[in-house]
Amino acid sequence: MSASLQPLLGRLGQLIVESPDTSVAPRLEFFIEIEFAETELDGEVVKPFFRASNIVVSANSWQSLAGSNHTFPWMPKPGSIDAGVLAFGIRNPADLIALDFGVIKEGQIEVSFETEVDFEIEADREELGQVTVVITNFPLAIEPLKLATSLVRRCEGDPDQISEAVLKVVDANAYESVTKVPGGFEMGIAEA
Repeated sequence: MSASLQPLLGRLGQLIVESPDTSVAPRLEFFIEIEFAETELDGEVVKPFFRASNIVVSANSWQSLAGSNHTFPWMPKPGSIDAGVLAFGIRNPADLIALDFGVIKEGQIEVSFETEVDFEIEADREELGQVTVVITNFPLAIEPLKLATSLVRRCEGDPDQISEAVLKVVDANAYESVTKVPGGFEMGIAEA
């Protein structure tokens, strides 16, 4: 079953998040998304989509992920990764307890990990059960750094203030200047 899950495209997203209500200071978080080729699972044609969110590691940019290895506790312990595979119109939970990042090349960073997707709980596909998916040296396109709405509000939408706040969290050499885009603000990635 896991052999039928062939990754096609992936991306590494990054965002500055903060939560003034809970006193969480601005921090850098990453997320990974991978689209799989259309396949037949349990007699149904599906196009699985993997997403892992809330990836918090000791990195101050996408560049500092290169060559790093990270472990995480099992969900739902603090510090765990929220991961799942969208298939059968349902988000099926996936355990992700380690990420290994490889080289950066041509605007992409390689990632390797193993995850176990549980199709029994949400999709009620007992015949599929828990499926192990292994991703090895898979290239992820590196997306611009998105900025939290609360940070933008706190800085009154002023790009200079936003930049000053963000550069307390990230490495300035890894990003371009703050720009307004539809839906908010972001910082493009600088050449590696």
